[in-house]
Amino acid sequence: MTNDLLDRKLDRAFTHLDADRSGVIDADDIIALGSRLLSALDEPATSPKATLVMGGLVDFWQELFTELDMDRDGKVTPEEYKLGMTRLYAQGGPAYDRSFRPMVRAILTIVDTDGDGVISPEEFHKAQGAFDTELSPADAEALFQRIDADGDGTLTVDELLHAVREYYTGTDEDAPGNLLFGEL
Repeated sequence: MTNDLLDRKLDRAFTHLDADRSGVIDADDIIALGSRLLSALDEPATSPKATLVMGGLVDFWQELFTELDMDRDGKVTPEEYKLGMTRLYAQGGPAYDRSFRPMVRAILTIVDTDGDGVISPEEFHKAQGAFDTELSPADAEALFQRIDADGDGTLTVDELLHAVREYYTGTDEDAPGNLLFGEL
C-alpha cells in the first residue's frame, strides 16, 4: 500500500525512466537513461565509469523486470512499477541494498565529474538534466542546499544515497529527499 506522496514520487520516477514516452518501461528505456546520463555528464561511453554505470543499470533492470513485470510481457506498466517498487523498496526489503544501492552508487561515480569524491552544485545540476527535470540552475541550487545534510556545500555519495532512499521509500512530506527531481 502506498500513500499519495509516495505515489506522486513513483509516478515522476516512472516518467524519467520511460525515455521514449511509450507509457511502459522496457530495456531500451533503461539503456536510454544510461546514455542520457553519460551524455549530460560528458562521460565517454567506453570509459570504465561508463561501463560501471551501464552494467549497474542493466543489473538493476534485470532484477526490476523479474520482480515487476507481472504479466511477463517484457514491459513494466505504471501500475506494475508502483506496486512493485512499493513492495521491493518502500517496505524496506533487502532488494534496495542488493540492486538499487549499487546502481545508484555507480551513477553517482559519473556525476562526480572531477573525481574529487563529492558532488558539487554544478555536477548536481548536470545530473538533473539527464533526468529531464528542467530545473533552472537557481532551482537546482536550492534543492541541492536542502539535500546537503551537513551544509558543507557538497554532497557525498552517502548524502545522495540517503536522499534517493527517502525519495523511493519515504512518506514524510518534509524529507529533503522528496526534492531529488524537483518540487513535487
